[in-house]
Amino acid sequence: MADTRIVITGVGAVSGLGAGIEPLLEALREGYEPDSDLMEADYDPEEFRESSKTYMDPASDHALAACWLAVRDAGLGWEAASHPGFPSDRLGASIGTAFGTLESMLNMTGRVQQKGLRFGSPMIFTHAFINAPAALIAIEYELQGSNMTHSLGDASSAAAIAYALTMMRAGRADLMLAGGCEALAEPLIAAMDEREEESVLGEGAAVLVLETAEHALARGAEPLAEITGATALAPCKNDAGKRALIAAGTDTARVIDAATVCGHSFGASVALSAACCAALAAEAEEPLAAIARDGSAAVVIEEWRA
Repeated sequence: MADTRIVITGVGAVSGLGAGIEPLLEALREGYEPDSDLMEADYDPEEFRESSKTYMDPASDHALAACWLAVRDAGLGWEAASHPGFPSDRLGASIGTAFGTLESMLNMTGRVQQKGLRFGSPMIFTHAFINAPAALIAIEYELQGSNMTHSLGDASSAAAIAYALTMMRAGRADLMLAGGCEALAEPLIAAMDEREEESVLGEGAAVLVLETAEHALARGAEPLAEITGATALAPCKNDAGKRALIAAGTDTARVIDAATVCGHSFGASVALSAACCAALAAEAEEPLAAIARDGSAAVVIEEWRA
């Protein structure tokens, strides 16, 4: 089933520019440049949840908010992302993150180190694993199919999207929520400061609703774009991503880099750029591509033609 066409039917994003894809697109069109060294996600997480939560790590907050926006953009009901006739074991999630739920990890280990094991929080503990965002997405949207977390630095969300493509082309899934999330934490900011890198740091998440074209059309969805390739490779700064582009199936795509307007958000960067590509595909004359800053990954997106 390698010739199975995969379409994007919905996108959701949260970033330092706010909630939704429109603030990102507007900033890209206007050539906006960040006026701060840190671009923290600017939105109220409680407005973008399907159910109330007692505790949430910021990275999981971002991931669930992006999903909330994406499933609505795709015309899916949250109570079951599957419509009648589409079993939930054919629906999955694939999420990339470089650092995961770092704040919860630090909270948990700090409690234990300072006061002993008895003072570790069982609730925080369950949120401290790197796969917590993907697990929470599966619970929230009743996805009983494949659920994977990918951690490959800046290539994390590209790997997540590539995995989702593989699953659907192999006939093992009909719909996948795929993308990436990242949250800033003090140790991460300090570590990046020590490296004296000039890039603006950001955080946030982006999720794409990926479906086989057959699944999307059967439920009456109108695809935003078609995703034709995705790859994650070892970092190679010298070729500025051309190697990754070729591996993803093209060397002529126009690159869209959301990091220029909302900051370098590590594992979420490629997903944020890919979400912008999907939203812009219909007005583009050539394929669009999201590339990792270190040249290690690419996602290629084109206008949907039935």
